[in-house]
Amino acid sequence: MARSVKPVADVLVIGSDIAALLAGIDCARIGLRVEVWVLAQPDAAITFTHRGGIVADALNELSVPFEVLSPVPGDESVAGIPANPFGPSVRAALGWGGAWRVYRDRITPVLTIGAEPNLGQLVRRRLGERALTELVNPFLRRRYNREADDLEVDQVAPGLSQAITRGGSLTTGVLELISADLREAQSVRLTGGSESALDSAIAQLEYFGAAVNRATMAEVAKLKLATRSTALLCDPGVVDLPEGLDPELVGFVGITDEHPGLESALPASREVSRAIRRAVLSDPTRPPIGPATFEG
Repeated sequence: MARSVKPVADVLVIGSDIAALLAGIDCARIGLRVEVWVLAQPDAAITFTHRGGIVADALNELSVPFEVLSPVPGDESVAGIPANPFGPSVRAALGWGGAWRVYRDRITPVLTIGAEPNLGQLVRRRLGERALTELVNPFLRRRYNREADDLEVDQVAPGLSQAITRGGSLTTGVLELISADLREAQSVRLTGGSESALDSAIAQLEYFGAAVNRATMAEVAKLKLATRSTALLCDPGVVDLPEGLDPELVGFVGITDEHPGLESALPASREVSRAIRRAVLSDPTRPPIGPATFEG
C-alpha cells in the first residue's frame, strides 16, 4: 500500500546527489519547511570536472574536503578529447599510428562540423573510432556513466562547438577552451569519498530544520504525494504526481538526462529552487513565516 506524505512541508525534495540536496538547503535556509527523502546508494562518483569552479564552490559551501587535480602538461583534455594529438595518454592508448589519426583532425577542413550536436558523431568523424572507444568513452563512463553517442556536445563541453569553428579543428577547439580557463582540464576529487558530501549536505539540512529521511528507490516509488506539498524531484519517474498539483510547484533537480554532470546540474537545480521558493512564498493561502522569506 502506498504511503501518504502528509502536507506538513512547504517543499519536498527527493534525491541523493549534491545538486538536489543543495536545492533543498536553499529552501530550508530561508525558513521554508523542507522534507527530504535521500535515496539509498547515492552517486558514487568522487571525481568531477573543475569547470568554472562550480563544484568546488559547492563543496566549500558544504565544508567537504576535496583536492584539485591537474593533468600532466601536454596531456590536457576536455571530456576525454585531447588538446595535443601526440600527448602521453593518446600515444599510450592508441600508439603512434592512432596518434597520427588524431592529428589528421588538425588538417581536415571543418566545413559544417562545428554544428554537429552529438558528441559521439563529432569525435568519430574528427578523431576516428579508436579515439572514441579508447579515449573519450572511458572518460565519459567514469565521469557521467554515459557514452559519447548518448550526449550532446554542449552538455559536457559548453562552448566547444564555437571554439571548433574558430580554431578549425576539434583538438584546437579543446585547446582554446583550456587556454581560456585551465579549470576546463582540471578535476575535483572528494578526498573523503562520496559519503562525505552526502553527510555534510544532510547535516546542513538538519541544521536549517529540514526533516531528513533515508529510503530506497522502491520505497520512494511507493510514496503518494499530498497535493499541498511542493515536489523537487531528481527524476520525473521516481514518484507519481497527484492530480491537481500545481505545475509551478514541481521542479526537477539533481543530475538528470539534461544535466548529466554535477557542474551543470548544480546551477540548474539552484535556479529551479529559486522558482519554487517564489511560487511557495507567493501562495496567499500559506501563512507568513517571517522576514527571512523576502527574496526581492
